[in-house]
Amino acid sequence: MKSRNAIQIAVLVSLFSLSAIPETEPKKLGIVRPAFSQMEDGEPSAADETFVPGETLHFRCLIEGYKRGVKDAILLTYEVEARDSNGNLLQEVQKGKVESNLSEEDKDWMPKIRESIVVPPLADSGQYQVIVKVKDGLANTSAEGHATFLVKGRDVAPSDTLVVRNFRFLRSEDDAKPLAVAAYRPGDALWARFDMTGYKLGEGNQFDIGYGLTVLRPDGSVAYAEPHAAANKEQTFYPQRYQPGVLSLNFPKDQKPGEYTIVLSVNDNLGKQTYEEREKFTVE
Repeated sequence: MKSRNAIQIAVLVSLFSLSAIPETEPKKLGIVRPAFSQMEDGEPSAADETFVPGETLHFRCLIEGYKRGVKDAILLTYEVEARDSNGNLLQEVQKGKVESNLSEEDKDWMPKIRESIVVPPLADSGQYQVIVKVKDGLANTSAEGHATFLVKGRDVAPSDTLVVRNFRFLRSEDDAKPLAVAAYRPGDALWARFDMTGYKLGEGNQFDIGYGLTVLRPDGSVAYAEPHAAANKEQTFYPQRYQPGVLSLNFPKDQKPGEYTIVLSVNDNLGKQTYEEREKFTVE
């Protein structure tokens, strides 16, 4: 039979052991498990997967560490920002809230945020970022999370002044590969594409540019002229720092052979700038 002192010592040891067990600290409010996919709730994309301008991707993440109030109520609000490598917003900031009463079975449940992100059609290449901001209205706390994805756009070198980039002659309208030698035959159609950049953006990312063209014969005389071939005046949410252009010519079957010159004249009406590009081609 144990003595009273032995029992007291055993009780003290037991109490000491209990007090030595650290309490589990509650999780802080946070954003976890961010993922991108090509379909809503689809297979997560690989970290090095690239998206292209004009593509829609689906973003999702979970919220942990929120507070439960009376009757297990929760009150969360969130914002989702998608920005390019220069910090420009791709679209309006997406806002939402999670307001509900949970049951005992939901003790491990984490709210899920889902948002679609549209990469602008003329977006630049680079590492893009999604920023998620969450507020817990019951705990009066907030948290922020970040996730990145890659975009591969057109390579258009920037310029501080109006300029034409990437002028290329094509065999047909839909050709992706430029002609190595800009040579055509009588009766052919000539196609060309180019990019205009360095124009000024006005309020609300407004721009106003246009271009015309003149075709010079081998002796320098004018064979064809269209001073107002195209114009583009627009205001966009996402700042479009370059604009693609296209032109086409149809040669008659009796077109005289020789070396011709296209004179492309670009106007930036907001920035009061002009630029002239000269490109040669031959009719054989």
